[in-house]
Amino acid sequence: MYGIPAEHIVEYVAFLCTAGLTLLGGLGTVVARRVFPACLWLLLCLLGIAGLYGLLAGHLLVAMQILIYAGAITVLIIFAVMLLQRATGRILMAENQHLIGGVIAAGFVAVLIMVGALTTQFPQLSDIDQPNGYAGQNVQLIGQLLMTKYLLPFEIISVVLLAALVGAMVLARREPGE
Repeated sequence: MYGIPAEHIVEYVAFLCTAGLTLLGGLGTVVARRVFPACLWLLLCLLGIAGLYGLLAGHLLVAMQILIYAGAITVLIIFAVMLLQRATGRILMAENQHLIGGVIAAGFVAVLIMVGALTTQFPQLSDIDQPNGYAGQNVQLIGQLLMTKYLLPFEIISVVLLAALVGAMVLARREPGE
């Protein structure tokens, strides 16, 4: 099938499914008329990207993509939408005043990417020098750095995210008389 060995068909189909999921989520994010559905489409897109990382055997990247982007960033956007809707008392609409210019710019960027991808000579996998050791060493090294050299920034980020979450919950809470 299209020059793909039979043992790679499952990987090919999995790639097509996750790439399609990612593109569908991105398209849904762009064309959604309201901010909350756009956020849900963005979540689908980010989960599709996590699936692509999984197909590349980047298990740490999958976990980070799901926890940080699909989890924390999406929740932060949803809280912002909830707070703004409560403060203004109206539903936030995603009005696009520059649709024609955006479509032209996106088409131009797409053509540039396709020309670059089609004219670049990518090395074959066998031509690349494989690093010594195994991929698990990189994950172990990142874990050691996060728990030693970068422990303070790591903990500061977690406290700031926790404070933002608690603050958003306090602000979004309705008083008994409202």
